[in-house]
Amino acid sequence: MEVEGQATTVKESQPPKFALPVDSENKATVFPLFSVAAPHMRAFHLSWVSFFACFVSTFAAPPLLPIIRDNLNLTASDIGNAGIASVSGAVFARVAMGTACDLFGPRLASASLILLTAPAVYFTSITSSSTSFLLVRFFTGFSLSTFVSTQFWMSSMFSAPVVGTANGVAGGWGNLGGGATQLIMPLVFALILNIGAVKFTAWRIAFFIPALFQTLSAFAVLIFGKDLPDGNFRRLQKSGDKTKDKVSNVFFHGITNYRGWILALTYGYCFGGRADNRQHCCRILL
Repeated sequence: MEVEGQATTVKESQPPKFALPVDSENKATVFPLFSVAAPHMRAFHLSWVSFFACFVSTFAAPPLLPIIRDNLNLTASDIGNAGIASVSGAVFARVAMGTACDLFGPRLASASLILLTAPAVYFTSITSSSTSFLLVRFFTGFSLSTFVSTQFWMSSMFSAPVVGTANGVAGGWGNLGGGATQLIMPLVFALILNIGAVKFTAWRIAFFIPALFQTLSAFAVLIFGKDLPDGNFRRLQKSGDKTKDKVSNVFFHGITNYRGWILALTYGYCFGGRADNRQHCCRILL
């Protein structure tokens, strides 16, 4: 009896494994917005910041289009096609991102894609024609699929009572990058002009800011993030705590789920309207 009592005392005196209260799956049951508690809230902040960075990069060109247009001799058709290209790449990339999250985890999937698309943002500074401008915007747009990894990550970290809030805030704050870049890029451009650069050089230098921001966010995700409350996918798969799926199985079950197609249609209408509004606004301003 005495030994049993001592064991109970030791068990009760052990510190909690997580800083936040969790459920049986170790998912957080609360959502303290301004906390950075690992791993739950740290994953939240890493996900929305990296998603925000990708939106800043993808829509960094429109605020500077009057200068870019004159420098590259772009027509209205060239500008429209580049705008369409910037969101078209994300259509296919999001399917791949969903599969990558299932196989490798949101941390590695998102960081890898962000690093793979960052060179396109850097290369924007050396574009010299309408074709090269369209291509860099197309490949930069692939980074918008980090929306998928953001939602996947939040669903892995937060339980049912708060996961909707976590998904909404992470997605909303990330999308805010598309608006923030309308302020950031002109300010960066003006600062570089004031330093002494000519305008056709200043806009090119300005693109190094979103490119660097995107790169740093990817490394932050890799270094400080964790796929699941209990650890990263690779370690859990090696220990046998998580099964390793095949690409074919994950992809098949994903595309044969009718619920996914219904949600795809509704999201397509919403996102299509938003993209159309952005294009019309750019043309009006130009």
